Amino acid sequence: MGVHDTKLYKSIVEGHELSEITDHIGKIANINFQCKGRPTALHTAVMYNNVQVAALLLQRGADMTTAPLAKKYPNEFDCTLLFAFKQGESHEDMQFFLLRHLSECSRDQFDSMALKNIARVAHYAMMYCSTRVFFAAEEMKTKITVVTPTDLTPLMFTIIQVGLHEENVDKCAKILDRVVEILDKDSTNIWQRYYCSNIAKRGSLLPFTGGTALGMLLFFVLADRRKRCTEYAAYLARVQRGNACMPATDPHHNSMVQFGIECDAKQKRIHEKNQAMMRYLANDFAPCLFARMLPSMRVALCMGTHDRLGNRHNCSVGEIGGDIMYTIFDQLVRGIVTSPEEYKYMLY
Repeated sequence: MGVHDTKLYKSIVEGHELSEITDHIGKIANINFQCKGRPTALHTAVMYNNVQVAALLLQRGADMTTAPLAKKYPNEFDCTLLFAFKQGESHEDMQFFLLRHLSECSRDQFDSMALKNIARVAHYAMMYCSTRVFFAAEEMKTKITVVTPTDLTPLMFTIIQVGLHEENVDKCAKILDRVVEILDKDSTNIWQRYYCSNIAKRGSLLPFTGGTALGMLLFFVLADRRKRCTEYAAYLARVQRGNACMPATDPHHNSMVQFGIECDAKQKRIHEKNQAMMRYLANDFAPCLFARMLPSMRVALCMGTHDRLGNRHNCSVGEIGGDIMYTIFDQLVRGIVTSPEEYKYMLY
C-alpha cells in the first residue's frame, strides 16, 4: 500500500476538495487495492455517497463487483455495486449513476460472478430503493443481458427476505408498501413462478418449487413462522416442567435463576414480534397481494368461459353480470385468507 492509497482513503472519508482527490487518484498504481483494514477506494466513495469521486474511479478502471475484505461496517458483505443499493433511498443519485454506467457496458466486460451480482441489482432495488430506481434497474437488465442468480423474481426475493428475517412490523410494512406501488405500475412479477434451474442436481424439490410469490408467502414464509410459534410453545412447556432447574443449595443458583428469567423475557419478546409479523403478513399483505392478482384472474375466467361456452347463443354463461363476478372473487379473497390450504393448487 502506497502513501497515495492512504491519502486517497482519508481524503474521501474527510470530504476533501475534488481537485486534491483527483491528484491522489492519478498517482495510484492499483486503483482496486484493498486490505483487511479498509475496502477499495470505490467502495469508500459509495459508502460516503460521493458520486463525483465514484465517476473518477470508474474512469480509472475501478471494479464495482469486488467484495471488500473489511467487514467493520453494516452491509459490507456484498460487492460495491450491491452495497450501493442496500443503502436505500439516501443513495439514489449514486444508484442512478451506477445504473447508467452499467448500461454503457457490455456483457463481455464481466466474468460469471460479476454477472450474477449484476443480476441481483433489481432484487436489491425492489427491497431497498425507491420505485424510480427499481424501474431503472429493470430497464438496465434489457440493455445488458445477465444471468439469473437464483430463479427468484425481485418480488419473491423481497418476500422471502422480509418475510423470514424481518422482526419490525413497521419496517416490514414500509418495504412492502413500496412493493405494492411497484406492482400497481407493473404486475408482471405477480404471476411468475419459481422453478429451480438445477433441480436435477439437487435430487429433491425445494419446498416452494413451482410457486408464485403469494404461494411462497402463504405456504413457505408463514409456515416457517408458524413453526417458530410451535417451537416457542415447546420451550415454555420445558420451562414449566422445570427440566433446567438447579438445586437451591447450588452456589450458582441465584445467578442462573436470573439468567433464566432474562432468557424467558427475551424469548417472549421474540415470540410476540413473530406473532405481530404473522398477523401483518396474513391479514394485510397477503390479501393486498391477492387483490392485485384478481384482475388477471377475472380476465382469464371471462376469456375462458367465453371461448368454451359464452360464444354459443344458447349459453347462459354469457349473461353473468358484474355483480355476480365480483361475488365470486370476493369469495375467493375470503377463502384464501381463512382457508389457504384449499387454494394451494392454484397458487403453489
